[in-house]
Amino acid sequence: MFKYRMKITFVDQYGMQEAGIDGGGVFKEFLTSLVREAFDPNMGLFTTTAQHNIYPNPESMQTDSEARQLVLDKYKFLGAVIGKALYEGVLVDAPFAQFFLGCCVGQLPEFNDLPTLDEDLYNGLVALKNYVVTQPGDEDEIYKVFGLDFTLTVRLRDGQRKTVLLVPQGDQIKVTAQNRLQYLDLIAQYKLDKQIAAPVRAFVAGLHTVIPETWMRLLFASPLELSRLLCGDSGTIDVRDWQRNTMYEGAFHAQGRMHPMVREFWDIVETELTEPQRQRLCRFATSCERPPLLGFAELNPRFCISGNNADDADSRLPSASTCVNLLKLPVYSSRQIMRDKLVTAIESNAGFDLS
Repeated sequence: MFKYRMKITFVDQYGMQEAGIDGGGVFKEFLTSLVREAFDPNMGLFTTTAQHNIYPNPESMQTDSEARQLVLDKYKFLGAVIGKALYEGVLVDAPFAQFFLGCCVGQLPEFNDLPTLDEDLYNGLVALKNYVVTQPGDEDEIYKVFGLDFTLTVRLRDGQRKTVLLVPQGDQIKVTAQNRLQYLDLIAQYKLDKQIAAPVRAFVAGLHTVIPETWMRLLFASPLELSRLLCGDSGTIDVRDWQRNTMYEGAFHAQGRMHPMVREFWDIVETELTEPQRQRLCRFATSCERPPLLGFAELNPRFCISGNNADDADSRLPSASTCVNLLKLPVYSSRQIMRDKLVTAIESNAGFDLS
């Protein structure tokens, strides 16, 4: 089903259809909005690392079998949604954790992937690994220093804590110089694999309904490649590239980039906005804060700025139709007013506009 062309019609709160014909842009808006909502950690299916990257929430799984299956069906559906985004070349704002993306391309997580989940835990385990035993004859020296056994404490859905045995009778096995490497591997295996195995399997199964597993392995040699194709280039925004690949409509159509207000706009973007503000502007106008992997020339539809010569322009904020990558910019009376209005608009997280 997800490989077929989809056409979307938005319905407002009164049950009325929104204006607009879906030539691809409205579907893009639907897909990016769906991803933004469904992958929001507040929804409970995904949680974040310290680096603000997302991965399946270990606490999302229910104990009741029927409720558990419903949760897994949601993960499978969202996997298919991400597959559809890849299939259609739609950039989405979903910063997945690298170890999770590795699972999507068929790579088994290992100890060295742990920093992409929990860097503090990784550093603590590295300290354990590199600890130099000062008394070789004392087998319990590491246990005396670190106080560890083959257990792990995890938090449950209700806030309670549970002790997990990493091996049978792990609570009776001390971590020593002889078995510490085994302990490190078991911790990594549990955190990166076992505790989220069911959600990951369901998500990947959904992804493979759109893009077969063999394709994923052939197309993506690393999680980073998948991340860049799915979410765009994570580097700084090339304003000159953005400017070169912009069309102009409305009051700016005749003069294009030579219009005084357009020249002021690009100068503000390049010299006065911070990089996070440029990213928010990109998201404001295109629904994704990153440009496509190969630059703005790959944006479809092409980015466009439409000028509006309204009499009350100075009282209006810029608006955007993200479904068609369109920024609607009033023709302001001064550079300062344009800058202030632009910053206000991109900082306010305004919703999408289909006008």
